[in-house]
Amino acid sequence: MNDIIVSEIMNGVTALAFGLAIIICVAWIVTNVVAALRQRTNTRTRAEIYNRLIDKFGTAPEFIDFLKSDAGLQFIEENTAPDSVPLTKILGSIQLGVILVLLGGGLLVIGNIFGGSLGGDLYIILTVSGTVGLTVGVGFLISAGIAYKLCRAWGILAPVKEQAKA
Repeated sequence: MNDIIVSEIMNGVTALAFGLAIIICVAWIVTNVVAALRQRTNTRTRAEIYNRLIDKFGTAPEFIDFLKSDAGLQFIEENTAPDSVPLTKILGSIQLGVILVLLGGGLLVIGNIFGGSLGGDLYIILTVSGTVGLTVGVGFLISAGIAYKLCRAWGILAPVKEQAKA
């Protein structure tokens, strides 16, 4: 192919890639800000409700009796911090790793198959992109494996036999 055609194709692909990257980043930021605001509002509402409930008790013994009741136990359980979900994070890393490995491998294959006919610049771009995607994907998979082993060793994740019974 002509170098001018390859250059025009790469300019279009570059503009598309940057446009998509900007849209994805803005969507990610908006999603995180909305989630944080929702969590902040929820926390403030709960704190206000709990403060009003505590204010209704006149003496400390009344409050202690309340805490010993079923409603009091539920009150205490609702105020505990939620458990982290390490297995979900590990599975997310595995998914991202597999996607990046496949994407990087695909770019390397495409670069090797079509690189010679489309021009040297396209071959270099596809090969470098494929190599970066492949190595980052393998890094995510290794990270997920290490995180899984550490969570099991530290007792954060239950052994496989206990998970099957639950």
